[in-house]
Amino acid sequence: MATEVREGTTGKIVSYTVINVATPEFADQAPYGLAIIQIDGGGRTLARIKDGTAESMSMDAPVTFDHTDDNGPVFRLAT
Repeated sequence: MATEVREGTTGKIVSYTVINVATPEFADQAPYGLAIIQIDGGGRTLARIKDGTAESMSMDAPVTFDHTDDNGPVFRLAT
């Protein structure tokens, strides 16, 4: 079960992939990063990574919640 995420939620990437050939609902976003996020404080969630590429994402990379849309949570790489 995915953990609910809200503004201020942070975590780290524990697994990721880059989707190059997307399903129709995500076709305009491909390529995009998809990751399992270990939420600080407990729990995990599956989320898209804003501007996530094979070059920018890595295991244990820190992420911050960005927003939720009709397709679920979106995180961004923390700077």
